[in-house]
Amino acid sequence: MYRKVLRHPLLPAFLKSCAEQGETIHAGWGLKASGRAAIRAARTGGRLLLLEDAFVRSIRPGAATVYGVLADSGGIHYAADGNSDLVTALRGGEPVGWMRRQPLETEPVAVLMERFRELRISKYNWFPGEFRETNDEWAPGILVVDQTRGDASIRAGGMEPGTFDRMLRAAFEECEGAPVYLRAHPDHIHRAKHSCFSSALLADKRLRLLPPDLPPASCFPFCRTVMTGCSLLGMEALIHGCRVTTFGAPFYAGWGLTDDRARNLPPRGRALGVEDLFRTAYLEYCHYFDPDTKEPCGFGRILDHLALQKEMFRRNHGLTVTVGLNPWKKQLVGQYLRSPGNELVHVAEVKEAMKETPARLLVWGRKEERPAGMDIPFVRMEDGFIRSRGLGAAFNFPYSCVFDESGIYFDAETPSDLEKILEAGIDDGDRARAEEFLGQLRRVRLTKYNLAGGQVALKNTGGRKVILVPGQVESDASIRFGSPVVRNNTELLKRVREENPDAYLVYKIHPDVVEAVRHGATVSAKHEKWCDQIATGGNVLDWLELCDEVHTMTSTVGFESLIRSVPVITYGMPFYAGWGLTIDRLSCPRRTRKTDLAELVYGCLVHYPRYLNPETGEFTTAEKVIALLDGQALKVRRAWHLKCLVKLKQQWVKARRKYDGI
Repeated sequence: MYRKVLRHPLLPAFLKSCAEQGETIHAGWGLKASGRAAIRAARTGGRLLLLEDAFVRSIRPGAATVYGVLADSGGIHYAADGNSDLVTALRGGEPVGWMRRQPLETEPVAVLMERFRELRISKYNWFPGEFRETNDEWAPGILVVDQTRGDASIRAGGMEPGTFDRMLRAAFEECEGAPVYLRAHPDHIHRAKHSCFSSALLADKRLRLLPPDLPPASCFPFCRTVMTGCSLLGMEALIHGCRVTTFGAPFYAGWGLTDDRARNLPPRGRALGVEDLFRTAYLEYCHYFDPDTKEPCGFGRILDHLALQKEMFRRNHGLTVTVGLNPWKKQLVGQYLRSPGNELVHVAEVKEAMKETPARLLVWGRKEERPAGMDIPFVRMEDGFIRSRGLGAAFNFPYSCVFDESGIYFDAETPSDLEKILEAGIDDGDRARAEEFLGQLRRVRLTKYNLAGGQVALKNTGGRKVILVPGQVESDASIRFGSPVVRNNTELLKRVREENPDAYLVYKIHPDVVEAVRHGATVSAKHEKWCDQIATGGNVLDWLELCDEVHTMTSTVGFESLIRSVPVITYGMPFYAGWGLTIDRLSCPRRTRKTDLAELVYGCLVHYPRYLNPETGEFTTAEKVIALLDGQALKVRRAWHLKCLVKLKQQWVKARRKYDGI
């Protein structure tokens, strides 16, 4: 097996799900050198496996995150001889070879096709033109499809020298005065590949070149006739109900659905409907794998994933100007604002940002104030509540971030998008999702940072009520903007002790302080005076199992306590307080609605944040992030320079503590 085939990201998952253990398999890629070698080897015994990209492959051409492969035991779908599992199955009506016998779908074929059309899905799905605001009105015409010069599908697909030029001349003859549009292949943009048409014909004044960044589905409304050699775009046109003329021998030709003009198209033997063709090609011939977990999945899951990508692309499109971000946060913003229609500019101060004409202005947390008179969205970005495996201050990439146009969740002085979400409530579908998610969250025991912890144990409590007091980083903005009365850990401990003189108080120091990545006192006489035990390690969930109550200023440990049904008393006004689930020493008049735990969890963990899989660089869901964090070993993945920066940061914090005498 060729090394490039062995390195394919989906090969292990495919073999695990489809191959018998111990069987001999000769694998290669299509009709390239590896595929031809596999065909020769299979003649002496063993099973042939020819792989190619699935008909919905990825966001971009060449992207490392691939959604699926197609597998063939006889040939390959683009070969004009018809000796492929796909064509054999279309002739006989039953899956053969490596094809799926039972597609992993939960929706009817007609519904999947409609979703395919509505989402404007293609083999690749990164098209800046999809989000460009333009006044171009395209007159109805004929679409001629270009391909990549030298591609194996052209040589094997029945295309003869001059066929592409013959196709373009036919379009000129049959257009009846309507425009003839030429559609470039995405590889012309992303991989600098060349056109299959002659330069003379491309210069013809009757030809209109479509913007290469326009998605195919945007062309079909004004090009109801599509001419192609053997491009997959012809199949996509059939799904969209277009009239398709073929000049080669693609798998979708010859079934009574296309006007076929190839001289060597083999007989198919029967007529098919588009739905039959779609089911066999997209749902049985192609093998799709969950982009996050690499588990086998149905085509519907791929559509769900692409729907999320496109929704996030839509939200992110336009010019975003960020203010005052450090290099690490610039990297995060670039990932979370990913979109084919986005432009990102970084400036140091707000006054510089106002020189631009952005779609939005973005800052981190509460470090900047909204300029007076600004009439564009002023977005505050922060870490989400299920953040990472490891501390944020140690530069672990966040699986979730929030983008708030009203305020920010930890600032109780002003409204936030999260408050609006919780005030609005949820419907029955959201509730069912929230309750299932809540069970999943409890089962896998995840927190914000998901740190490994050692053994935890209480000293002799004497049967007293046990109160856990989670320490916070005292310079944290959540205290400054959310706890106006009790403003540091010592004041909190003193207040809790005064209100609970007979209780057993456990003070758990914040892990950022323990790991010396944030400044602050660790074990000190001030802390010891007001508590019975100081904890520097252990998983916070293990401590929650040992306590009767949690008392906090604004710590997210209070939120994690509510999820585990531990009573919470707040001395500030954190995002989860004021909704009737906590005992609050302060109040917030804006928070008028009494929520239940499912509503709180849905608003805070499902609706409010954006989730990103740092392994794939693509957007995902809260449920998928939990599955990822649950399935990973406790391994921190960071670039070497970030690890070095953490070491330097720790040395600086320790030196400052020594200087301050804490």
